[in-house]
Parts: sequence; structure tokens; C-alpha cells
Amino acid sequence: MNKLLSQDEVDALLKGLDAGDVESEQEFDEPVEENVESFDWAAQGRQIKGSLPLLEVVHSRFSQRFRGTLSSTLRKMVDVTPTPLGTIRFNDFQRSLPVPTSMHLFKMEPLRGIGILVIESRLVFSLIEAFFGGSGTGSTKIEGRDFTPIEKKVIDKVVQMALANLMEAWEDVYPIKTEFIRSESNPLVVNVVPGEELLLSVKFEIEFNKPLGTITICVPISSFQSIRHKLSGGYRDEDSKVDPVWVNKLREQLSETPIELAVHLGNTQLAVGDLMNLKEGDIIVLDNDFRKPLTAQVEGVPKFEGYAGRFKKKKVFRVEQPIGIDTREPDAWMDDQELH
Repeated sequence: MNKLLSQDEVDALLKGLDAGDVESEQEFDEPVEENVESFDWAAQGRQIKGSLPLLEVVHSRFSQRFRGTLSSTLRKMVDVTPTPLGTIRFNDFQRSLPVPTSMHLFKMEPLRGIGILVIESRLVFSLIEAFFGGSGTGSTKIEGRDFTPIEKKVIDKVVQMALANLMEAWEDVYPIKTEFIRSESNPLVVNVVPGEELLLSVKFEIEFNKPLGTITICVPISSFQSIRHKLSGGYRDEDSKVDPVWVNKLREQLSETPIELAVHLGNTQLAVGDLMNLKEGDIIVLDNDFRKPLTAQVEGVPKFEGYAGRFKKKKVFRVEQPIGIDTREPDAWMDDQELH
């Protein structure tokens, strides 16, 4: 079928538009713009980094501890200075790194996500020179080759020291446990988060007698969502109260849990010959007095006192009183736990 309009059809269409017989654009009951809400991702990053003052405290503590660790290890005065916290998209961060680069991945349990620690290439060779007794301020060509096994071994030691100091810096804010995962020299093969994911990034400038390079630590913003209220330095009153939903759920789960209840009727001693001669209908005399209460055990723990007997041709145990059990409602004893 020919889908092109003829000249007569085009003329008729234009005539209809001029006369108003053909609508030139679709009309809506309400403007589309009223249903659209703009969202500035860059502004979101600025709001997040500005609302986490305790994260700046963590980075300051890390720089102090790492300065002391490097100085004592290299036997040189090392200055470690943190730069202001920033945000960057992961794909932009990847493209900003040269090849080879000293990139190291780590976890921060119990926080989710994977952190990235990057040692600038020129700093790598300065640290290696300083480890082997040099001044650490020489210049080395870094392009065109990968790191040697010895260089990797030395840098791995620096990374382990940095992760240990980072764990110490977090201790008073929110205890974490850092765990090294692996190292990479090509940043393009590392895809730990989606390319559009925002990272919180901070650089630490390392200096001996002159600036030598930087160490960068990047962590996905999503990793801090669960503790964002702690990093903001605020206090939420609801954190100190018992969650009623949690209490009800716990009560339901506990009420459906099967347990074993056993009643200790008494003890006796028999000779082996008497035991072998026992038959149905024989009576065994126990050492308990029937007038004294028996003890019922729940999973081996004494919980009730009462008496054994029969009810409608069934053996039963009548509870007289609990032993060491708080019979109040869960809300009451949970309130007491708060007071203590």
C-alpha cells in the first residue's frame, strides 16, 4: 500500500487545518507539567554529604591513626590530610583512574555494599622507595607496565594497615569490621555497583617533605542508609522505645514454639535382680511424699510446682505455682529492661 499522500490530499489537509475541521494538537484536561516532579540527582548528593557530620569525624580520626601507623612503619614523619567529602558516580570514578591503578575492594560489616580504596600510582612507588630505605620523594615512570610482585606485596601491607585504622576510626561512631576482598590494577574490570550509583568519596593527601599523592576511599551512599540517623548526629526518641509490632510478632512466634514439659515423680533404688523380675502390675515405691508438690521442668529447667493425679481417666499435673517466672505481660517486663 502506498503510504505517501498525494498533492490533492495534502491540499485538503492544509485546508482543513485552516478551517478548524482538523485538530492540530491534542488537548488535555490539565497540563502535563502539573503531574511532573523534577528531581536533581546532583542536589541529592550535596544534601546527603552535608547531613553526615560524623562521617567527617571518622575521616579525621582515620587520618590521625594512619599518620601514626605510616610514620612508625617507615620511620619518617608522614602527614596525612583529609579533603572535604564529595560525591561521584561510579562510572565517572572508573574513567578518572589511570591504568595501571592500585585499586582494592573491601567490606564494612555489618554495612552492605563494597568499599573501594585507591592508592595513586605515583604514591605507590614513593611508598615502596620509602619502605626500602629511600627518601620516598624520587620520580618514577608509572605508565606502560603493571606492578611487580614485590610492589604488590608492599602495597598490600599498606592496605591492610589502612583497613585496620579505618576500623578503629569507626569504633566510637558505629563499630564495623573491615574485610579485604581483592586487588585490581584495571579499574574497568571492577563493577561492584551500577554505573549510575553515587559514591561518597574522600581523598587523603600523603606528604613527606612534599606532596606525594593521594589515597581515595569510596563507599556507595546506599551503604550508609541504615545508619544515616547515627551519622547525622541526631537522636531519635523512638529508638529507645519497644516496637509494638516487633513485640506482637515475637509473642506469636513464641506461642507456636513446641517445648517439652516433664514432671519428676520421684526416685528409687532397685537391685538388678528385682529390676529383671519386674512385670506388669508391679508397684514401685518412690521416695517422694504424695503430699509434697512435684516439680515440672520445661526443657530441663524447673518452672512449676504442682500435684499429679487423674482427670477423666487421664493422668494430669495440676499447677499450683510457677518457679522463677515473670507472669506479667511482655510490655511490662520490657519496660523494666529499659529502666535497667
